Amino acid sequence: MPKHGVHGNSTPARRRGKGEGSIFQRSDGRWVGYVTVGYAPDGRQLKKWVYGRTRREAASKLAKLLPKAGSAILPEPSRLYVGAWLEQYAERRGREVRPTTRSHYTAYIRYLEPLHRVRLAALRPLHIRNAYDSLAERGLSPSVRRHVHAFLKSALREATRLELIESNPAEAVDPPPLKRVRPPRAWRPEEAARFLEYARESSRYYALFALMLGHGLRIGETLALRWSDWEGNTLHIRHTMNHRTRELGEPKTASSRRIIYLSAESQELLAKHKLAQDYERSAARSWQEGGWIFPSTRGTPTQYRNIRRHYLSLCRGAGVEPIGLHGLRHTYTTMALRLLPPKVVSEALGHADVHLTLQVYQSLQDEDKKRAAAVSLTDLLNGG
Repeated sequence: MPKHGVHGNSTPARRRGKGEGSIFQRSDGRWVGYVTVGYAPDGRQLKKWVYGRTRREAASKLAKLLPKAGSAILPEPSRLYVGAWLEQYAERRGREVRPTTRSHYTAYIRYLEPLHRVRLAALRPLHIRNAYDSLAERGLSPSVRRHVHAFLKSALREATRLELIESNPAEAVDPPPLKRVRPPRAWRPEEAARFLEYARESSRYYALFALMLGHGLRIGETLALRWSDWEGNTLHIRHTMNHRTRELGEPKTASSRRIIYLSAESQELLAKHKLAQDYERSAARSWQEGGWIFPSTRGTPTQYRNIRRHYLSLCRGAGVEPIGLHGLRHTYTTMALRLLPPKVVSEALGHADVHLTLQVYQSLQDEDKKRAAAVSLTDLLNGG
């Protein structure tokens, strides 16, 4: 019985000539062909692929590609422009990062447009500094400009490793100055209690705020929760919701994908919330079921701007200072660290390092010390 070759026929395999391409059959039965059309600066092969239901069909499509073999060899480093390199770098890195980060890369490349037509090998620190100055003139915030600097510096560092340039010119440029960042704010326990008391009586999102304050969830993680994520005394944090598109994405970091253990109080909170949601669904004129724990009044994902507006209204009604939705996470941190070991709190927050948890807490604790320093002896004697 004749032995079959890797291409599914009995014809002895012959060595392919340079640029002839290759054809093979996949496990699903489809035929695939490719030809190498060039090489990237780091030596990676650049391939074009074709597909067919039969070997003949794939071979016919491949034959049309063969004249292009070797046509996509990238220019010599001396001819490579900064704009083209940034596009290549962002495309490669984009496969490793979250969708929101990929969209940021697109914006950073756009901001660096003054450098696009500069040859990579001719790029100098003065070019970069002038580009940064133009960003400041356009009114971009110091934070955004620093992100642009970090992106450019990283892209040029890779170009240095691949020997496209001898050194990284961004290393010689100071990052845009960052204005003093306001320290994170948190409520005192009595303020958090006052807010929750008011929300319990006047908000269908009471359970959302209570869960955030009780377990330190981010708002994106909370809005992304589905009933399938709740299993008795555990809550699985598997996704986060994009503030603008309301699309689900990967959690912020690898450590953000975690399991939260719920107290009996939190389990009862969710059970009551589910009963209220069942009633709301049955009474609604229109309801689009998506399995969300905290949907809109129509069952669709809740918009971030709507929950933020509602939150600010509750703060006014409760008579507490608005601290931002992320401030609820800081409030949990300060309260939990008074009762639990830092490592336990860090894991609940999804921090990769307990030092980050303690750093946040320390800055908040410093604010408490400043408030304490403002209390005079007279205030103490008079009870405040």
